[in-house]
Amino acid sequence: MRESSRGTGAEVGQRGYASSAGVVVQAGRDVVVTVEHHVHHRGALALPVRVLLMLLVCVAGVVFVLRGGVFVWAAPGAVVLVALFSLWPVRRGTPTGRVFLVMSTFTQKYWVLDFLQRLHRSLDRKGLDLVLKVPDRDHDAAALAHDLRRVLTARSGYVGGVVWPTELRRSRPDLLEFCAEVALPVMFTDMEPFEDESDYPDNTAFVGYRAEDLGEEAGRWLVGHLRRCGVRNPHVLIVASHEHPDRQNRCVDLLRAEFDGISITVDDTCDFRRARAHDAVQTHIRSSGEPLDAVFCTSDDMALGAVDAIRANASPSTSDTVVVGIDGIPEVLNLITSATSPLRATAVQDTHRLAECAVEVLQKMLERRRTAKRTILKPQIFHVPWITEFA
Repeated sequence: MRESSRGTGAEVGQRGYASSAGVVVQAGRDVVVTVEHHVHHRGALALPVRVLLMLLVCVAGVVFVLRGGVFVWAAPGAVVLVALFSLWPVRRGTPTGRVFLVMSTFTQKYWVLDFLQRLHRSLDRKGLDLVLKVPDRDHDAAALAHDLRRVLTARSGYVGGVVWPTELRRSRPDLLEFCAEVALPVMFTDMEPFEDESDYPDNTAFVGYRAEDLGEEAGRWLVGHLRRCGVRNPHVLIVASHEHPDRQNRCVDLLRAEFDGISITVDDTCDFRRARAHDAVQTHIRSSGEPLDAVFCTSDDMALGAVDAIRANASPSTSDTVVVGIDGIPEVLNLITSATSPLRATAVQDTHRLAECAVEVLQKMLERRRTAKRTILKPQIFHVPWITEFA
């Protein structure tokens, strides 16, 4: 795989906030973003009911005193009890608890923001507040461990949480230690933290899409497209990241199994960033000199960068180039539907479905109900058939 000397481009020291309107901005280390939700207070009905009960007690006391049913000295005691009852604080409608979300990535990830908003809304319907921990460096095991430790220091303030893992070889020991110490329901998403189901601690579960399934959906579409176009020895560029390597690996396996004379170049240094993908595709176009049949990007953000590069370097070698992505963000879906760019398909990770399933599993764990250790969602390819047939 081709290496790159480009820097990480990590952004640090930013600040942010989130609100019930779903607005989310980058936050730096040690910044806790609390996603608030509207609580419908039921205390408004408590006062009239309390006043009514107090009046009934007073009337009953007067009647008993006049009829001699109680000693006269009991009347002051009844008044004191009524006063204490009326002054006792009213318990108003409050959320049932707070749920932490420890992220391993946040910067320039539109799919992540969409998932975050949907997760917040789903938790809100359950009466749960969401507390977001944002890393100061994306895809970094040390940043993840830092935020896990901060959750442990405030463990009593949570009922459970969600963890978005990264760099599993480095972070797996931290994840195991965290799950043991926090002793609360912990649900993982985006990346399976453990290889076997038996490795999952008792208080954990996983909900999400498997990287190899996403790569397979994209690869199958790409194989079908190239065959329909009559391409026998395709030239394919794969723009990827070190994270989720099974996305590109599975696609490569499918392509090699279908085309004996295929030429595949893999650049896994783009870190799901649009700008890096643009630079990688542009460099490849300018240095290759042969027709580029397809670009497969392992995220939609990078697919948009590939489209930018192809448009900026239009030539006979890119006239028939198609771009395939992964995620299904709105901008990409609109581009595919409009047929105004090389972007033709994407393997969709449905953020609504993922958030709903995640909250459902977490709710079962909070209620100590039986739930599967792994809930694997199946991705779907989004494309416009008539564009594919006549492209």
